[in-house]
Amino acid sequence: MSTTIAAFIAALITSGMTSFVSHDLTLVGGSIAAVIFAASTVVQRNVIIYPAFLLGTIAMTVIALVSSETNTSPFDSTIHVLSMYVAIIGLAFFSPDLSSFCQQLMMATNLMLTGWVLYQGYYAEPLKAWQISSPTGGSNAMAAQINMTIPLVLARIHTSTGQKKIAYVTLVFLNSMAVFIIMSRNGIAAMMIIYTLYLLFNHKRLAVVVIIAITSIGVSMDSILQTPFVHHLLVRLRFVGYVPTAPRSVIWRVAWDHIKVHPMLGVGPGGPKKALAVIDIYHAHNNFVQVALETGIPSAVILGVFVLFLLRLPVATLMKRREHFVMTLPVLAYTTYSWTAMPLGYSGMTLLLVACVHEARLAILQQNQMAAQSRRSWQGIPAKRSRLMVQSECRSRS
Repeated sequence: MSTTIAAFIAALITSGMTSFVSHDLTLVGGSIAAVIFAASTVVQRNVIIYPAFLLGTIAMTVIALVSSETNTSPFDSTIHVLSMYVAIIGLAFFSPDLSSFCQQLMMATNLMLTGWVLYQGYYAEPLKAWQISSPTGGSNAMAAQINMTIPLVLARIHTSTGQKKIAYVTLVFLNSMAVFIIMSRNGIAAMMIIYTLYLLFNHKRLAVVVIIAITSIGVSMDSILQTPFVHHLLVRLRFVGYVPTAPRSVIWRVAWDHIKVHPMLGVGPGGPKKALAVIDIYHAHNNFVQVALETGIPSAVILGVFVLFLLRLPVATLMKRREHFVMTLPVLAYTTYSWTAMPLGYSGMTLLLVACVHEARLAILQQNQMAAQSRRSWQGIPAKRSRLMVQSECRSRS
């Protein structure tokens, strides 16, 4: 019962619902919850510690403090950046005993965000962007978080039967509908990547069919775009005829000009708001560019190493079993969103990533245990056969 209550409270933070009470609580609460999660993991008997994430988190925090002091950054901005970086410490610890908490946190976040989006979508104009609001201010982040929790629902479809199975299938449908209602191009693309990797994991022939279909659409794209309904739909989705006030290429170029001037410590916590004010943008719309701009290239390099370590999780399960591979897909959903947005700035989303990575590591642990058990069984059979052969040879000699 206590685990369920803790997961529910944490889900209020990850979903951003706490912003209805205090936005500052949402920004800092994820970091506090991540530290509590790490402390709870340490006291477990079968804890596994990942030194790279632990030392990297400490290094990024120290660099942020030095950057804040050097650039004389505002206190509230410094606290925000510190909470961003400290939340990463949750990735440094793992214990199978906390799997129940992580799965309940993921499922509660999924239900809260899906319900919130569908509620607004009921009153919104169909198939039009910028109509769904988020408690934290970023509606695209909700699509990314739903995508990060969809793999858990997919996994439960295979482990459930009867009415539970039907309920999870229905939930996946509602999740997909919510992502489309948000009209996040990144979110829709990430969701399609998740479904494609999942559905085609053991279906090579179907993969060929999909590739042929995609190629055919690409060849005949000009004709398709001339269809009034399709063209109108793409305009509303901001795929066609959409001219942003500040394209990401411009944002990154302006950010890079400041990074070259302040390569080691950046412009300091809160500095990107001033640096990007010339194009009326307050963050760099990219995890790595934002970190490099705010606290320097060394911090961005550390973050990049973190992402490479996390991407090893889906790679480790790619050629194995689908039920293990699906639990690593949240890493891809988060990474995809990181290229066009700044999820690190929201510590609640980092907390959700911690839970997703925990379950991905558990899936790999189970995969390795199954492989070890299979090897032991395989080695045991020849051994028994050899003993029987020796006994028969002894009898024949006697």
